[in-house]
Amino acid sequence: MKVVGTDEFEAWYLSLDENHTRAVNRSVELLRAAGLQLGFPHSSAIKGANVALRELRAHSGSTMLRILYAFDRERDAVLLIGGDKSGDGRFYERMIPLAERIFAEYLHERAEAIRKRREQGLKDDEEDDEHD
Repeated sequence: MKVVGTDEFEAWYLSLDENHTRAVNRSVELLRAAGLQLGFPHSSAIKGANVALRELRAHSGSTMLRILYAFDRERDAVLLIGGDKSGDGRFYERMIPLAERIFAEYLHERAEAIRKRREQGLKDDEEDDEHD
């Protein structure tokens, strides 16, 4: 399974310390290996979201890191945004709208890229030399 990260996820990931980075890497590898079958306690659906969001759990010591993600139409996992849920009673209230916006932007950008490739006579999975 392909796992892709958004710019927002990457910015968060790059801000993590070494221990948190290792914890996130372990969780992402579980997702890559299990894909849609990854379930509790590693991943679960997000209730209250307008799209099919899921959360990937990464524990680093006493820190509860969460990565909100969704599957795109190709069933690739799209890592949208991450955060530390520890002691944050409003975590989901803040993060769900943000993740939904990021996912909508991701889907729009993907659709535009596909449209442009088709206009150039390329198939969806072919690379445009201009963007290598």
